[in-house]
Amino acid sequence: MSRRGYQACSRKSAWTAGALFLFGLAGCEPFWNAPEGRALDFAEALVTTPADMQKLRDIANLAPERNPEDLLDGLSVRVALDFLRAKQAQGVELKFALGEARHIDALRRAVSVRVSYLQPGTPANSEVRMQVQIEKDDQGRWRITRVTGDN
Repeated sequence: MSRRGYQACSRKSAWTAGALFLFGLAGCEPFWNAPEGRALDFAEALVTTPADMQKLRDIANLAPERNPEDLLDGLSVRVALDFLRAKQAQGVELKFALGEARHIDALRRAVSVRVSYLQPGTPANSEVRMQVQIEKDDQGRWRITRVTGDN
């Protein structure tokens, strides 16, 4: 194959690869807009910026009159949030990560959020888990519906 033929072939391959990549992205929900990411962001905001109600409402897709704290279901999640907020106030670094995400059906998911921290004086990380329930509304937007302790 001539040098010119090789260059044409490599350009064609690059265009084909680029087109396949774009088609792949078009067929998937982008990770930055995925409902699991929304659940993670909401859990992190509940711990790190609980007084920013507007931010919490925006992440959860709540109406302006709704209080994001109303989504907390059960004593275990309230204790977990108080504990994590106290750790943060003490200067402990918290790391938020997604755990298991269960697809209940096409419109609902349950996402486990893990918050790890290094307990002073111990060599291992400790972890607190929360379960965030999300579902699609009538406009097809994901919204947070409930947060519980993840036992």
